Amino acid sequence: MRMTLNRSKWVVAAATLALVVGCSSSDKKKNQAKEAAARYWQDKAYPGKSYDVQVTEAEDAGDGKWRVKGIVDGETRVGVFSPETETFSEGYYSLAHERDKRIAELEQEVKYWKEKFEGLDKENYKLKVKLGVDTDGKPKDEKKN
Repeated sequence: MRMTLNRSKWVVAAATLALVVGCSSSDKKKNQAKEAAARYWQDKAYPGKSYDVQVTEAEDAGDGKWRVKGIVDGETRVGVFSPETETFSEGYYSLAHERDKRIAELEQEVKYWKEKFEGLDKENYKLKVKLGVDTDGKPKDEKKN
């Protein structure tokens, strides 16, 4: 009886230890997934916006991968982390939105520079008129000869 009681204590202790070790391994991978997502969103996808990145959760997605959710610049992002290769992927469609956003920003910049150029062109014309230079580049006195 004493031997059986002693054995059962060891079995319970071993099961508890396995459970604790298993949980800490899972927590380690979860934290690793969160760190990889934060690094990806800060350094690669959205440089200069590291203050706007918040990793909210990481969950086991199966196949040894982790699905990570976060908020970047006020928008929700979802990506997948693979601990075996230590890679993080946000996928094609999420970044397509950012591409469209960047195109809109560039269009606004082009519009600004066109307006700036037109304003300088008008100012240049006014200065030519004040100096007495005709719009074709020759002074008025030379045209008369």
